[in-house]
Amino acid sequence: MHLHPPPRPEPPPGPPGDPPREPAPGPKSEVRVWLVRHGEVNETFAGRAYGSRDVPLSPRGEDQTRAAAEALATAEIQRVVASPLKRAQSLGEAIAARSGAELRVDPRLGELDRGQWQELERAEYSARWAAQAEEYWSDPARWCGHGGESETDLCARTWAAFEEATVDVSRLVVAAHRNVVRSILAHALGLPFGQSHALSLDPVHGALLKGSESGWTLVRFGVGPEAQP
Repeated sequence: MHLHPPPRPEPPPGPPGDPPREPAPGPKSEVRVWLVRHGEVNETFAGRAYGSRDVPLSPRGEDQTRAAAEALATAEIQRVVASPLKRAQSLGEAIAARSGAELRVDPRLGELDRGQWQELERAEYSARWAAQAEEYWSDPARWCGHGGESETDLCARTWAAFEEATVDVSRLVVAAHRNVVRSILAHALGLPFGQSHALSLDPVHGALLKGSESGWTLVRFGVGPEAQP
């Protein structure tokens, strides 16, 4: 269930509301980072905008978590940094246990707070997005019509956590959430906030970022546990 904003309406005259951004500076030493979304959640919540609520995995999600840990076992992972929400933390724990990597839990990697829209069923959520589309696209960076976090809020905390996680390590996994991964990738690559919604990962799929002094490169995207890392 991908809870995107609706397509952008025809832009009004004047400055665009979703301007380009500069790519983030690269790290001082080379690092490869897998950013992985958690597994499938329990069916009770699968059709809802659960956001930052701490919801459990489904039995299939638990199997996916084990498969992801097995797939990354040969990737020479040195550090795993996970969201504290149990659907993502369990992924981080499994990867760290299988690879022997250091495990850190960072609350800044928790999922986007959807405010008053949290836990809405999909139809109601989509209807509210449709009503807010013009306002959102006029300023995607700062829109928070649901009373939760804006894209700018999300980016500030997730990028700070990401930068800290990449210090003194060359192989890293971030076990987190769809919007967290999207935000980090978009900031690293310099994508506008609104366009970043194209970077949507299915459960337990990941993206590989390579960082160096020259900047960040997206090496792979949408990789599932059946693929070799």
